[in-house]
Amino acid sequence: MNLIELNRALRQLRLGGMAAVLETRLRQAQAEPMAPLDMISCLVTDELTRRADRLLERRRKQAQFRDPLKTLDFPEGRLARPMGLLREDER
Repeated sequence: MNLIELNRALRQLRLGGMAAVLETRLRQAQAEPMAPLDMISCLVTDELTRRADRLLERRRKQAQFRDPLKTLDFPEGRLARPMGLLREDER
């Protein structure tokens, strides 16, 4: 099986994280002595990391957090406080 077929098979198995770093890991294994088990371990770790990152991003989008960089406009001289904590003159 050549690299193109292996890449296609990994994507078919829904292992896109492994497919994305396969060439890099192969070059790393050729450059430094790496046992086959170590190479497979690196590929699996890369896949798990990619999946965890995608899950975190998906959950962040689902939570629909407000943009933290967006500034809130408040009337002049009035601080943002919960309604129960407003002073009498601010109500």
